[in-house]
Amino acid sequence: MERLFRGVLKHRGWVIAAFVVLTALCAWCIPQVAIDANMSDYLPESAKSSQDLDFMKSVYGNDIANARVYVTGISSIDAASYEKELEKEDDVISVTWLGDEVDMSEPLQVQDQDTIDEWYDSDTDGYLYSVVLNDDVDQARIDDIRAKAQALPGAKTVAIDGSAASTAYNMSTISSDMTRIMLIAVVVVFVIVLLNTTSYLHPVVMLLTIGVAIILNMGTNIFRGTISNITELVASVLQLAVSMDYSIVLLTNFGHAREHNDDQFDAMVEAMTKSFPVILSSAAVTFFGFLSLAAMQFQIGADMGIALAKGIVCSFFSITLLMPCILYGMRKAVEKTTHAPLIKSFNKMARFCTKGSGIAFAIALVIAVPCLLASNAVSFTYSESANLAADAPVKTDGKIIDDAFGESQVWAIMVPEGDWADEADLVSDLQSLDTTKSVLSWDTIAGSALPYQLGGSASEQLINKGWSRIVLTSNISDESPTSYKLVDTVRDLCHKYYGDDYKLVGNTVSYYDIRSVTTTDNLTVKLASCIAIAIVLLIMFKSVSIPIILIMAIEVSIWINEAVPYFTGETINFVAFLVIDAVQLGAAVDYAIIYTEEYLKLRKQMPKREASFTAIEHTAQPIITSSSILILACLGIYLSVSSPMIQQVGMLIARGALISVILIFFVLPLLFRICDGFVRHTSYKIGFYMGDGSQAATATATESATDSAADAPSDTNDPDGTER
Repeated sequence: MERLFRGVLKHRGWVIAAFVVLTALCAWCIPQVAIDANMSDYLPESAKSSQDLDFMKSVYGNDIANARVYVTGISSIDAASYEKELEKEDDVISVTWLGDEVDMSEPLQVQDQDTIDEWYDSDTDGYLYSVVLNDDVDQARIDDIRAKAQALPGAKTVAIDGSAASTAYNMSTISSDMTRIMLIAVVVVFVIVLLNTTSYLHPVVMLLTIGVAIILNMGTNIFRGTISNITELVASVLQLAVSMDYSIVLLTNFGHAREHNDDQFDAMVEAMTKSFPVILSSAAVTFFGFLSLAAMQFQIGADMGIALAKGIVCSFFSITLLMPCILYGMRKAVEKTTHAPLIKSFNKMARFCTKGSGIAFAIALVIAVPCLLASNAVSFTYSESANLAADAPVKTDGKIIDDAFGESQVWAIMVPEGDWADEADLVSDLQSLDTTKSVLSWDTIAGSALPYQLGGSASEQLINKGWSRIVLTSNISDESPTSYKLVDTVRDLCHKYYGDDYKLVGNTVSYYDIRSVTTTDNLTVKLASCIAIAIVLLIMFKSVSIPIILIMAIEVSIWINEAVPYFTGETINFVAFLVIDAVQLGAAVDYAIIYTEEYLKLRKQMPKREASFTAIEHTAQPIITSSSILILACLGIYLSVSSPMIQQVGMLIARGALISVILIFFVLPLLFRICDGFVRHTSYKIGFYMGDGSQAATATATESATDSAADAPSDTNDPDGTER
């Protein structure tokens, strides 16, 4: 490895040129990557709602209604003309309004009032339009639809909602949210690294290197074709925050090498060689932690897991190869911009952590099981509307429409054509449900005795390719106990008449299946991430006990983090909750590895109490620097983005990183002291320091006197806290 790194540094010009070319290519590829904000697209192929939706689109060529447009203050003539204008829009597939349900040439007062009330609000002269939009409709088209409605004579209020409008709005906020997220992350990294390193150029070099890695990662997403909007928003900032560990390790080792080697070339080669196994180990653990998300049935896990794991690979090569070349090439400028670090000694912190270890361990022991149980009882949200900010236009518009016409969900049911008696019975059962607003089928508009060919093109949306479609409109919300119960009820009714030979499609139906799939995904991700990381740690440390100790400490921190929403009564988006296991475990284990590596090295030279204390002193700076970047960057996400789901991801990761660091500094050292014999007997050639007889006796007497923190510094420090 030393020969390899010496060659890399010697030919640094070629290395930098190669990265520049790759970065330019990937930067060009980034805009070519499609972004998908529809969570239903990530259902597994085995999910019935996913299969039914694909089949329905293949038969009818369109989806069911996915938007509502409400315009008040207009006349019936203008309402009819607006319906024609809507149909001319490029992304509009079909429009249904009052004129399709009643004869507009007749006075509305003498026609069926229940039907009229579904489409017309007499108090505001408001007309409702049910619209089928293309799946990829953008916000510009929604704004155009709104503008044309506002241009109608007398138009007052224009409101647009629905899943298509929600998706378009979410997509429109990605660019601004992404800019805010990265700006905050860059500022956080720059300030924290500046305060904890010895040159004003160090944070510049770090940000430049990680920036290259982020561009490489985002650009290579082109080979995947499409990524989710969640991945687009959080992958880069998580890559930035997590990868800082590796650059800090390299920079720290370079500083140590410079203390005894005046030749900067040799010092950098030594730092690269010494850092490589530590960075490789940390990167491998984080890589498999993120990749474990791919074990989820819900494909958003694979989408995020692959992107995050790929980001770790890009960061690994950028930091181990590119950063040393840049840092060495700028060595003269770095030397001219040196400054003293903010904190020179962490002795007092080590004393405090060691003193409080017993109390912290007792608290963790007491709350671990209750927190585990609470984390399994958290309430989740699944709908797209739950991912909208309270002041989002599409959400306020939805409230306006709901106030006028009530909540509404449109589902479509496909049954075999020709079984008119069974279809009539099914329609009758659906109409009798308390939640039903209307049922549209060929039977209800024409009667089964009338040949459907007489209906013209409109009939093709009901009868097509041997299938008959029933459109059920219910007064339910996107997700609620009533909504999910209705899915079971309608599926049971369909099964009663048609067995498994039916298709059911609707937003709530998709959310129902998402909920069913993700119920098992939570346990799957936990097990996959723990097993993958345990195997890497087992190989890395050649020990059975060390992976158990590290994962146990970090898992407790995850349970505590996940239990907070339960105790505060907060409802969490299911995606945010699912990813936290892998992300928190993958990030926190980096900090645990840094501490463990130092502890094991020191334990070969001194007794366990002294080793655990000194290890805190030596690792506090890199761990605090890295974790504070992750915490503050994710808090920046929480404070800056508009999406509640992304806010929750930010808060969960920030809080999880803080809890993990607390347990690593307070509980992990004590665990190593308690399990010293267990570690010694379950590790391959670990070589712990035992000392001669007098030393062993002294150490034993000292260790048995008390397990408090005061004993550790009293043997290694003067009363004023300075090291002897």
